Amino acid sequence: MQHKEEIKPADLDRYRPELLGALEAIYQSRQFRTSPKSCEFLGYIVRQALCGSLDELKERLIGITLLGRTANYDTGSDAGVRVRANDVRKRLGAYQTANERDDEFTIELPAGSYIPRFFRFSSPRVDAQPSLSEPTHVSQAQRSVPPISLQSLAFPTLAALFLCTICIRWQLTQEHPFTIFWQTALQDRRAFLYLPPSGDGSESISRASLEAVAPLLNLAGQYHTPFVFTRAPEPVLSSNDILVTVGTAETQNELLASTGGRAPLLDRMIVEKTQQGRQIVQFTKSGPSNPLSGRAALLTISSGPRREIQIDGTDDLAISTLIKQLCERDTFPEDLSDSFQANTLTQAVFLLGATVEVRVFHEPLPNSRPVPLNQ
Repeated sequence: MQHKEEIKPADLDRYRPELLGALEAIYQSRQFRTSPKSCEFLGYIVRQALCGSLDELKERLIGITLLGRTANYDTGSDAGVRVRANDVRKRLGAYQTANERDDEFTIELPAGSYIPRFFRFSSPRVDAQPSLSEPTHVSQAQRSVPPISLQSLAFPTLAALFLCTICIRWQLTQEHPFTIFWQTALQDRRAFLYLPPSGDGSESISRASLEAVAPLLNLAGQYHTPFVFTRAPEPVLSSNDILVTVGTAETQNELLASTGGRAPLLDRMIVEKTQQGRQIVQFTKSGPSNPLSGRAALLTISSGPRREIQIDGTDDLAISTLIKQLCERDTFPEDLSDSFQANTLTQAVFLLGATVEVRVFHEPLPNSRPVPLNQ
């Protein structure tokens, strides 16, 4: 009987030719050759996984890229991606049942996921077994060992299970900062998203911008709060709405110029468009400081009469990196969990280097005159 072993992500590049060969064999099978759409779907997710682009394998982004959906389509009512994935799973199951003894490599798509898993089959190692005719020698010391009861053997396992149960219950009672932040931001609200025009003279949004905010769109879908795209950086909002703007350095410069370069009411940082490119500059009541050096992204959260999140940076890669870090539980900065306290302004600078360094600053908004995010 063959031994089935999953190929680790670190070894995928090593087996890439064989896995692409297995994909081609699946294409030619009777289960897939009559369904070009299933072949297209399977080929897309397999190649993305082999390239390490697992962030691309989310329902909303697959719908945009592969099925031609708009960026703000409702994944709850549009089941196109899920239907296509279920069809692929059924066909893969039928294919593997028919070819489980012939293929050295196979591909599976787990239920509830769009990330394929890869396996290889190998012959099991046969360990030498002692002959029944060989004499068995038992020492006197072994004969004198008292038998161990089943209860004694089971006690360590039961104790470990008890401790694991306590640990799991404790973890469930501790809300993760990621959950606290995004529940506060998106739960039971209307969410608006502003992306600047592509810059080609039209009002269209570039594909690169849509791909950069794909993690945000997917996250909002999980909270059943799909973003509404707005063409105005400051739409009319109620106190129960939230506005997210991405990459709006030009808007910040125009607003600064409109005040004659006067210092803001609060010490704060902005992304300023300079001759050296976009730079993060800190403004205080005494004026601007020297720009931060290197690539960086800036997150600004205003929790005044309305809630706003602004994401900007020195370049598109910095912005994209910041969005991914905010939308992943494992990389979310814990200091941001209390950013939505009433009348507060929070800014976080994400410095890009060998590792991402995060600096978070909280400051109260003036009680007499709450300052909008873009002032």
